[in-house]
This record gives sequence, structure tokens and C-alpha cells, in this order.
Amino acid sequence: MSRSRNANRLAKEIRNQTDLTLSTASRLAQQADAYLGSSIEDSPDPRQRCLEAHMAHVLASRFQDHQLNGALFGIRKAEPDTQSVKLTLESEMADEVIRELLPRFDHHYGGLRGVPGLRVRTSQDQLILHDAASSAQVTVARDDGVSFRLPTERDREVLLWKRFPNSLSRNERQEAKDWTDPRASDDLQVRDLLFSRMLRCPELVNRTATPHGFANCYTHHAGDLVIEWCCGVTVESLCATLLAHGFADAVPRANAIKLVSRHSAHLGDWTVVLNRHRSCLYGRKAQHLAESIRKGYRS
Repeated sequence: MSRSRNANRLAKEIRNQTDLTLSTASRLAQQADAYLGSSIEDSPDPRQRCLEAHMAHVLASRFQDHQLNGALFGIRKAEPDTQSVKLTLESEMADEVIRELLPRFDHHYGGLRGVPGLRVRTSQDQLILHDAASSAQVTVARDDGVSFRLPTERDREVLLWKRFPNSLSRNERQEAKDWTDPRASDDLQVRDLLFSRMLRCPELVNRTATPHGFANCYTHHAGDLVIEWCCGVTVESLCATLLAHGFADAVPRANAIKLVSRHSAHLGDWTVVLNRHRSCLYGRKAQHLAESIRKGYRS
């Protein structure tokens, strides 16, 4: 199929899935390779999607602009299936990813950090991160094949995943309840679906981090996840690629995508927010910043 016919097909699909005009859909379609349909394999289990969504949210809010080697959230590759997903982690970030995901009570912070109820089992050079309250789990491995180093307690920390291996602590139960509270998001199903997809399509979202080796991720609350960057892929090109892979499938049409400007877009209403700065933020400083991040992970 020719590129023009692929673009026409994608434009029609974008128009059918969203409230974008056909002219806008056509403009986006010209920036993606082809329509691939729902190529992001979702889990049908809402508990699995909930776990993956919470993991993505924690990693975004904790790593912010401290990724390395173009790996958003520290994830290099994902191999999803209908039940779970295997994540290959950036080797220099891998141990820190595990540290940020496994729940701990931080007395300096005054609360819980990590994903409540997340527990760990070792399996050769892989870890199985599983939910203590359900069958949901995610397998992780390092991209260099080296074994993980499990986190140890730091000053005024309590490793809840270690102290309560088969149950949830009181703080975890409350945090898990807050995550699933309807007030946390306008649509919890959409939030969990899109956040889960963020974990399951790293090759797509990592395009934002490629030019400098990092982008900036953060969250305002339990219902959103923001990615900001300055160079490389445009917002429209990224949106077109995500839509071509079915990122907005099963999202209510009116809320699928809003192009706020050429530099900003909302997916799933305000669930995933994409912002690209109009000019470079780092220039020649990017390499020095990356080395500073790298030293921080080594310490």
C-alpha cells in the first residue's frame, strides 16, 4: 500500500475515533507511517491495568527529568500479552526503578512512596513484581542481563514490601483505596487504560527523550501524567503515531484527543498531557546533565 493510501486510511480512522475535523486528521496522518490498528495489547483484567497504571504514575512522578539514554520511566522495551507484561529496563536506571516502585514508608517525607501492595519474587535474572491483593503482576529484566540489586533501607525508611510480604500495611491499604477512589479521576477506566499503555509502548513514548537522553515527566494528581520535551518529535507527530497504534482506542470519542496548540495536546481529556517547548532547553548542557544524573544513580 502506498504512503498516500496509508495516510488516507489513517486519517479516516483518526476521524472516526476522535472529534477532530477531517482536515486536522489528515494533517496528523501525514506525519505517521501507517495505520496499524490496535497494536498495543491490553490486559482484559482491570486489576492488571490498575497495577500497571499505578506503576507508570509512580515512575513519572518520581523520575521527572532524570531519565537516561532516552528511556522514559527507565523502560527500554515492553513485551505485553493479554495477562501481563515483561519490561526491559535501562541498565543504569534499573535498580532505581525497582527502588521507586516497591513500597516504603518514608518518615522524612511523612508518607508512603511506591506502589502500595507491590511485592517481589526473584526468578533467575528477572524479578516478578506482583500485587499482594490480586493476581496482577509485571516481570522486569535489565537490558544488560545483569541481576538486580534489591533496595535496602535508607535513613528513616521502612521497607513495607519486606516487612509485610503477604499482606498490606495500614498505610498501603489507604493509599490503594485512594488510587481507586472515583474522585481521583473523571474516568478511572480511561486513566488505567492509558497509563497502562504508557508502560506497554515505550518505543513510541521514548521518542520524546531521544534527542537529549531524557524528557520531563510529572503528575499533578492521581488522574494525570505529563510529558514535556523540547527537541525532536513534534506533538502532532507523536499524537499521530500513538493514534496509529490504537493508543486512544476504547476512549470516549469526545475525550480521545484535544490539540490545544501545535505544541500541546491532551489524550483522554486531561489523562495524558503532551507538551513540547518551542525552543531547546538544554543545548550543549544536555551531556553534562546526563552525566550528573548518571553519577547520582551510581552513588
